[in-house]
Amino acid sequence: MQRWGLLAIVVAGCEAPAPTFTLGEPPSEPADVATLAAAAVQLHLVHQPPAQRFLAMHAGTWELDFDPALGTLRSLRGSGFELPDATTEAALEAAARGFVAEHADLFGSAELVAELVNDGVVMDRPRALASIMFAQRHRGLPVIGGHLGLTVSHGRLVLVQGAMFPVGDVATTPAIGRAAAAAVVRVVVTAPRRGDHDTARLVILPERSPDRVHYRLAWEVTAWRGERQAVVFVDARDGELVSGHDANRYDYGGRATNHVDERTVGDAVIELPAAHLRLRSARGATITDATGAFAFRGEAGPLIVNANLHGAYVDVLNLAGPNATFVGMMRPEAPYALEWTETRSTPEERDVFRAVNTTNRFVATVFPDLPWMQHAVVANVNRPHTCNAYWNGSSINFFIAGNGCNNTGRIFDVVAHEWGHGFDAHAPGAAIDGALGEFIGDLMSFVQTKSPLLAPGFFTNGKPVRDLEDPAFECFDPKKKEVHAAGHLLGAVVWDIFTDLERTGFTGEPLKRLMLRPIAIAQTRRQWYGAMLAVDDDDGNLANGTPHECLIYNQFKAHSCGGTRWPGIPAKDPPHCAAAVVPRSR
Repeated sequence: MQRWGLLAIVVAGCEAPAPTFTLGEPPSEPADVATLAAAAVQLHLVHQPPAQRFLAMHAGTWELDFDPALGTLRSLRGSGFELPDATTEAALEAAARGFVAEHADLFGSAELVAELVNDGVVMDRPRALASIMFAQRHRGLPVIGGHLGLTVSHGRLVLVQGAMFPVGDVATTPAIGRAAAAAVVRVVVTAPRRGDHDTARLVILPERSPDRVHYRLAWEVTAWRGERQAVVFVDARDGELVSGHDANRYDYGGRATNHVDERTVGDAVIELPAAHLRLRSARGATITDATGAFAFRGEAGPLIVNANLHGAYVDVLNLAGPNATFVGMMRPEAPYALEWTETRSTPEERDVFRAVNTTNRFVATVFPDLPWMQHAVVANVNRPHTCNAYWNGSSINFFIAGNGCNNTGRIFDVVAHEWGHGFDAHAPGAAIDGALGEFIGDLMSFVQTKSPLLAPGFFTNGKPVRDLEDPAFECFDPKKKEVHAAGHLLGAVVWDIFTDLERTGFTGEPLKRLMLRPIAIAQTRRQWYGAMLAVDDDDGNLANGTPHECLIYNQFKAHSCGGTRWPGIPAKDPPHCAAAVVPRSR
């Protein structure tokens, strides 16, 4: 949902006007500048020995895309080739490392690829799809934004995407220590209170200009201040404040039932099973099943049972009053009906409990083995602010009603969006492109609601936060850099793909998988197109097309209507896709 406004903090000074330090936007992928010089760099690199050696070794049709400023491979997709025994996570990692080492000159150097660390694997054995993400290191230090992902379809490597930074000889010994860096940050962020703390790690921070990249040894200081989580980079040589951002992802024997708003404030209140709810008694604890059913076993006689809105996948906490509470007496001869209503809970508690459980189980069929989804996320409702919601790295948080906005915990889309930030944080890869993160939050909503309106009822006049059919976001626009606006651009494309696919009869689990599985492959918006093709592939060869490639490509092309093509799509129409006018999905 919406981010906090930019936070400007003044540093007191005695001899000069007080400088300011502003927490800006989270990191995002750089926008391409389509120039003849950039095209010339691409053409030059494709004809250099590293690329030509790869093409000579692997027959078929391949698309190679290089980062003009880095000179390293940014994307590789095509006919595919077999990888040796990539059927287990360990074997996939070994095979991926072998390929990257063999073609190290595509990615910078042997020294660069030797330091890659495994950042997550997703194996989808029934569909013969596997992906692995590596994070870049330099002499053991994280390189901010450095990553490389490989995708294997039907035993064949079909897609490689990433950003590898040729750091060179940047020294890794800091001139100032961790404590000194934290002290610099404490001058420009809110003073810590009880429970606040700071952490710091030494990193390599790439800084881009249009045609080159500068590398800086820096301390990445994370300052936890109540609800906010400021990430600030401090030069490790001289203590200069470099940049910073707010890392919170804002936006916005019986049977248990839950009375909830159908989707948002003002909708009909409906009764649904209180699935995955934890109940406690003197005879232990139990969890309700998907239908809300539960049972305690043991000796006959009355049994006192109690519960809060805590369960297998979410623990809801009310910051404005008592937590939702149930205490009841069960008897073996009489099935008990536990109802979560106004007498035991608030609407926002019930709505958040339902939305998190529903979204978790919806996504679980695509990512059944992701550990984060097997644990309860903390959800705080009724934070004493308005018009927002956020993920802070460990919990999702929702605000009270006021200032023209409804209580954000009562809106299914908002809860799904913030849960999506938590999921994205724990899926393979790192927070490289803030706009992609916002898109993923929106994706979690619209794939479930099947509506282009994101969070209707967010405002008391009934209006949504975003509309994926808003004409202002129909055409790709590199000038839209604010993370929600930039994410909205990709959301508009994928929403049209989603509805086009439904019209062709491609629905249910296959459609859900094509929408969600790219999350574990793409780390930037540029990479989403290739990730969708890899998920859609049915034969381990991207060069011969995928079942829905033309539909996917045509929508990306149709949204390249502002004079700028969507980054990551082919420069020319795929040969097997007939040129066609794509009807808007409006």
